[in-house]
Amino acid sequence: MALGILLRVLSGNTIGDMKHIHVRGEAWLIAVLCLQGVLPLVRLTGTPAQAAYWLWLTTFPLLIGIAWRNRLQPGMLLVALGLLANVIVVSINGGMPVMGAAAAAAGLQGRLSIPVGDFVHVLGGSATRLPWLADAIPLPAAPVSRLVPSAGDLVLYVGVVVFIAAARARANTDKRTAK
Repeated sequence: MALGILLRVLSGNTIGDMKHIHVRGEAWLIAVLCLQGVLPLVRLTGTPAQAAYWLWLTTFPLLIGIAWRNRLQPGMLLVALGLLANVIVVSINGGMPVMGAAAAAAGLQGRLSIPVGDFVHVLGGSATRLPWLADAIPLPAAPVSRLVPSAGDLVLYVGVVVFIAAARARANTDKRTAK
């Protein structure tokens, strides 16, 4: 987000003019983002974890739909594509696979393990389907950020940066002029 804001300012736009940008489905977007962000923070096991996983998984098609509705805004197609890549790998593996080799290459020390109650991630390995879409990209900042992103995450991040940097308010197309 910071990179998007910096690029926005460097391109002559202001942060203040972002308040005029209309995102279709904005209320749904905020609600679904909150749900998607909060659910993984709750550590659950058993049936509640399964229910939370399926609820979390349903946020992806909703977010993809909102991004698609806003596809004319810069970056939104990338957001939809990144989300789609993530939901595919998550749904066929029962969670987002985290590849141990990528974590080690990124400098995360110790044996990679998924904390008890984390229903979002699974350990990646030889049985992982579509491993190139898993959390498999080692980043040099991982020891600090604790992140090993997926290809979908990176596409999503680029889409968000492009949106923040380049989105413009559109004229209200619902107003009709009588001629």
